[in-house]
Amino acid sequence: MAAQAVPNYYSQVKPENLQNFQTITSKLELCSSLQQAKQIHACIIRNDLPVEIYAKLLQFCTSSSSSADALNYATQVFDNLQHEPTIFIYNTMIRFYANNNSPGRAFSLYRQMRERGTQPNNYTFTFLVKACTVNDSLLGPAIHAQSIVYGIQETDVHVYTSLLNMYANATTREGNLAIARSLFDRMKNKTAATWNSMIAGYSRTGKIDTARELFDQMLEKDEHSWNVMVCGYTRTGDFDVAERLFNQMPKKTLPTWNAMIAGYVRASKPTEALALFRKMQIAGVRPDAITVVTVLPACALMGATDLGEWIHMFVKRNKFDHNISVCNAIIDMYAKCGSIDKAFDVFKGMRELSLVSWNTMISALAIHGCGKEAIELFTEMEDGRIVPDDITFVGLLNACAHTRLVDSAKFYFNKMQNVYGIPPKIEHYGCMVDVLGRAQLLDEALTLVDQMPIEPNSVILGSLLNACRICRNSQVGEKVLQKLVQLDPSNPGYYVLLSNMYAASGEWEEVTRVRNLMKSRGVGKMPGCSSIEVDNMVHEFVVGDKTHPQTQAIYTKLNEISSKLESAGYLPDTSNVFFDLDEEEKAQNLSVHSEKLAVAFGLLNTRHDKPIRVVKNLRVCRDCHAAIKLVSQLYNREIILRDCNRFHHFRDGSCSCNEFW
Repeated sequence: MAAQAVPNYYSQVKPENLQNFQTITSKLELCSSLQQAKQIHACIIRNDLPVEIYAKLLQFCTSSSSSADALNYATQVFDNLQHEPTIFIYNTMIRFYANNNSPGRAFSLYRQMRERGTQPNNYTFTFLVKACTVNDSLLGPAIHAQSIVYGIQETDVHVYTSLLNMYANATTREGNLAIARSLFDRMKNKTAATWNSMIAGYSRTGKIDTARELFDQMLEKDEHSWNVMVCGYTRTGDFDVAERLFNQMPKKTLPTWNAMIAGYVRASKPTEALALFRKMQIAGVRPDAITVVTVLPACALMGATDLGEWIHMFVKRNKFDHNISVCNAIIDMYAKCGSIDKAFDVFKGMRELSLVSWNTMISALAIHGCGKEAIELFTEMEDGRIVPDDITFVGLLNACAHTRLVDSAKFYFNKMQNVYGIPPKIEHYGCMVDVLGRAQLLDEALTLVDQMPIEPNSVILGSLLNACRICRNSQVGEKVLQKLVQLDPSNPGYYVLLSNMYAASGEWEEVTRVRNLMKSRGVGKMPGCSSIEVDNMVHEFVVGDKTHPQTQAIYTKLNEISSKLESAGYLPDTSNVFFDLDEEEKAQNLSVHSEKLAVAFGLLNTRHDKPIRVVKNLRVCRDCHAAIKLVSQLYNREIILRDCNRFHHFRDGSCSCNEFW
């Protein structure tokens, strides 16, 4: 939309004030700081210039590049005007409030101007509709009706387009998309923006086929409509079509690459996301801050530390490290790649910390088993008068769960409610069940679940099932599993937990029954997969894997490891291996678990002074945990293993988890 033109008010200025008016107007056009604006404001007051000159002053203070102080000053100037504002001044402030998440102020100003007899124009409604769109306001239809009353909707293409966009993006009422389509079909001269709004609306609501129909009808497809379709297909999981569209695009700009990478990350396809990021670099497309925030979670999922460190250096070189979102993503990446010290260094080096920054760091400390450090950080946060939210307490309670801090967990669970007035959500109850279960307080955990004011979900029951496994209470575990299967019948993890529980108790007939139950329901055990990054390349292994180019060397190394372990007195823990194998077969099965293959590969291909970092998609088994702990001592290597629950830092024959995971 074209910038709103300032009317010529020179004719309304008294002759004796004309020169001052012109001089001050010129100064406002050259104004570059709030201090200058305040000085000019003082001149306006001293010369008693008409209200029209405030238009340019407010325009400067509310521009997108203005500081927070300038924005606050704009509100003060407007609220203290001694004369009735002009329509231009009203529109300037309505636009300002619409752009700054203050729709209530925008609507209040609209009511005020109507009550004082100032008639709205097309700009007024464009800004009001934007306020409704950005904030998904229920007032949208009322503003639409007002535009019709004033005869503006049908005559102004910008208002019409804004209304269509508002309805296409609304989520608060049923039928909004149908209204948007009605406006779209009646529109005589459709712009690219209107096509894109409709396509985006259908895509967002899962109606990808209808979105594709409109997309195919577009004569001139711009970059935005291509990106919307690519994102739409990635959201539905149809990556074949998404990739085909991506490859067919006549021109791929940076937002296009970002959209496709984001689609892969959103669908938990980190390998594909990182591969596309490398293609993007080969194509000579320079990443921006959005790319960085998008691709770092893929590094985190894969444990791609080297690539994550390269991105961090890129961020520093390009001064993106002033961006809070970028820094938060780097903290999360380092933490999930096992470099908790580097994560903390980034946190401490940030110029400005948001609540997300504190929450990210507390959660990072939690998954590394640094419960006391997480509590210390929370105390520092409170001392700085940073008000925590529900996410803060999820991280804090998780930290307590991973370090057996039962009393601390109870204290903060109560403090969350009694001091900060945050009612517990299902996630907080899940953390508390996990805390109690890991501490073998199964009865307390059961009581808490019974007293919950909300129905337990699969996370709560999963934590309860794990508590039954720890306490070897297969009777309660069986009941919990029945409820879990009703909620999520296709999740193999629950069956495996119960099976391991029976195996640990020597109840082999029950193990067979659970396995048969899995087969009858078509539930397959999720294959274990471990990954390790070496020289910027991520290598993945599954149990018994023999597909890697270095397979022969890896298995030779495994035999060497097994021989050293045996000499050190290590005996394989076969208690959880299915009983229909003899002891020798059980031991052989354990020796080729994916994490052991990854560690052997790491010993072959990494420097002695560098830690070996392994990421596993499942919980590490007790045998692998015991074996890797001893390997760290025998080979004098630091080994960092991330499983689906937490990090294990193996050094000198011990683990950071202290046998508690």
